Amino acid sequence: MRILILLLISTVLTAFNTQAEIRVSGYGSIVAGKVISGDPDPSGDVEFQVDFYDYAYYIEEWDWEQESMVALQMSTDISDKMTATMQLVAKGADEWKPDVDWFYVSYELTENSTLMVGRRMLPMYYFSEYMEVGYAYPWIRPPANLYWWEITQFNGATYLHNFYLNNWSVDVSVFGGRETQRNIKSHDFWRNRGGYYFPPEGTYIAGTADVTWSEIMGLNVAVSNDWLDLRASYFKTHYSTTANVMFFDEIDVDNDGIPDNVIERRTNPDGTPIRSGKSSLTDFDLSFIGLGGSMTFDYFTFLFDYNYVTYDDGYGSEFPTYYISAVYNHETWQPYIGLSKAKLELTKDYEGFGVGDAEEHQILTLGLRYNVMNNASLKFEWNKFEDQGDRSPWYDFSYHNDATLFSVALDFIF
Repeated sequence: MRILILLLISTVLTAFNTQAEIRVSGYGSIVAGKVISGDPDPSGDVEFQVDFYDYAYYIEEWDWEQESMVALQMSTDISDKMTATMQLVAKGADEWKPDVDWFYVSYELTENSTLMVGRRMLPMYYFSEYMEVGYAYPWIRPPANLYWWEITQFNGATYLHNFYLNNWSVDVSVFGGRETQRNIKSHDFWRNRGGYYFPPEGTYIAGTADVTWSEIMGLNVAVSNDWLDLRASYFKTHYSTTANVMFFDEIDVDNDGIPDNVIERRTNPDGTPIRSGKSSLTDFDLSFIGLGGSMTFDYFTFLFDYNYVTYDDGYGSEFPTYYISAVYNHETWQPYIGLSKAKLELTKDYEGFGVGDAEEHQILTLGLRYNVMNNASLKFEWNKFEDQGDRSPWYDFSYHNDATLFSVALDFIF
């Protein structure tokens, strides 16, 4: 069925103008990794998470499918001012099933303004537009504890206006829409280790969860000159998540106060699955503030990204996260170092849970990029994940473990 849908979308793209030229480009990564040391997590394995929303992770065996992926981008001019763009992505972590990451139409309103309607990347991070294009940045991957939100695309509209201010290039965009991600694997992983979120009633069935970000409204500003590039983003959305639950009905036949039979109930009378209901932990407003950038000098490039996310949930959750990195500038060899840090702070006492730091961890990165040719690079990387979230008497939300990862990647574009 997926292949039929993709073929239909391709047909739609070309149906606007049978004489239109279809421009094709793409990118990909072949990545292999192995955990070389660490402590077991609650599952009993020594694991290193590298992608939280697709839940890609490594264990103490070589694996090349967790982060390997390929993407194909196609665009065609519908008219002099209108262009259609589609991008298909297949990942090893998702069993190589192709997904439509982008599918939007852009219309040039004026020489300096464009309207884009459809499905595209949500401008959250400094590297949002090409966060999966490994060739576009020095490391094998952006740090997972910063780039970890389960929603990265959205369906909606974006208005972009660009202009020059002295020697500065300025892009300003406003955007709005919504997105639903279904069968999110990371929720099931953490829930089976004792947490993540809780339904107001019933018991979770081992499985995945669905997450919706509705009423997305935001602003993105990017400014750059010959050595400095900065991007700031702000948006608000309504977060809701649901999962299948089951009930255990206890039947006391002889009225002696002791259940004689227990019936497991997973479906409603009409046969549909029973879904978890709304609560202050599963239905709330979310706000996102991001600031990232790069500073390029003769011998070094410095990169940084900072996010501050707040939930209006029962815990009053706040997530301050940041990443800093330095890269030595050389045409062929580019050694680099980076440090990312993430925290979860509880500001409301929900059902006696208390307030304070509930999660904290950091990732130290050392690596080397070798530009094999003008469209391919080979990378070697060492990462150390340190869980700093055991903050007595607060409950540790981390469900992580200390681990060290070594990985090798071949990134390419075409």
